[in-house]
Amino acid sequence: MNIRKVKLKDFKKLYQLGLKTPELKVSSTEYFMDPEEFKFNIKNIYEVFLLSEENDDIIGFIYANAKDEERDYTMKWACLVYLAVKKKYRVKGIATKLYNECCKELNRRKIKFIYGCGQIQNLELLNS
Repeated sequence: MNIRKVKLKDFKKLYQLGLKTPELKVSSTEYFMDPEEFKFNIKNIYEVFLLSEENDDIIGFIYANAKDEERDYTMKWACLVYLAVKKKYRVKGIATKLYNECCKELNRRKIKFIYGCGQIQNLELLNS
């Protein structure tokens, strides 16, 4: 397994993975982030966007906003927006590896705190 920075050419496969991951459902009417916003975030220098791949197959990704507009940037906060791993690759430590690599990159950027948000109803999906 390899972890690397996401490139724009990865957009289509990453976006499909996001759409197919029910835990990432944004709301009752939106299944995932708007495609143009997702693409913009891949290119944005303030984002940490990493993927894991095995034999050229993308098996997971992590996306953190390293310049969180919700919090005072001088406090060095980042928001963990998405962490997804294909179902057949779960419980193999891939999410942990992605998270650790993301934290290393955030640390290089002098980020001290990371937080995330989730919907309670998505916990039911994780336990099924």
